[in-house]
Amino acid sequence: MGKFYLICGISGGGKSILAERIMEKNPGLIEFDPDNYYRLVNGDECIHENFFPVWMTMWQDIHDAEVAGKDVLINSNALTFAQRNQFIEWFPTFEHHMIWVISPKEKCIEGNEKRRRHVPMNKLMAQWERMEFPNASEAGWDSITHLTNFWNDDYIIFKLKGDIEKLLKI
Repeated sequence: MGKFYLICGISGGGKSILAERIMEKNPGLIEFDPDNYYRLVNGDECIHENFFPVWMTMWQDIHDAEVAGKDVLINSNALTFAQRNQFIEWFPTFEHHMIWVISPKEKCIEGNEKRRRHVPMNKLMAQWERMEFPNASEAGWDSITHLTNFWNDDYIIFKLKGDIEKLLKI
């Protein structure tokens, strides 16, 4: 059985930086980032159109990895319980691990401005409004970890459920 790692949180908060660090330390891991699929389907990760073909293409690739017993890392906002639980429903044979990147609003705004694909400010603020903070009672997750302050290389890890510190060799 493969392992499914979901890095989630607000845009601009550092999920991609964390994903890069985890991928460097775990070369067997396969990363799936929706922006790469927007680039594949639309020709540019900044064009967030054709939602269904983008997610179906990514879903198929993750499913193929699941069938092959590979370990995967998903870098996605997944701000609501329903969005996170979809991954468990869609890919039931994985061992499921969630890493929630906690970043102050100011850091998310700053991070958003530094990257190539800017999320419009109204959409970034809407993410804050609809965010449902993960907690230990979310069903189906083998581990849930909150990670903060990594932008200064000063990691604070809050284990809510299970233990994935070995993966976080950051």
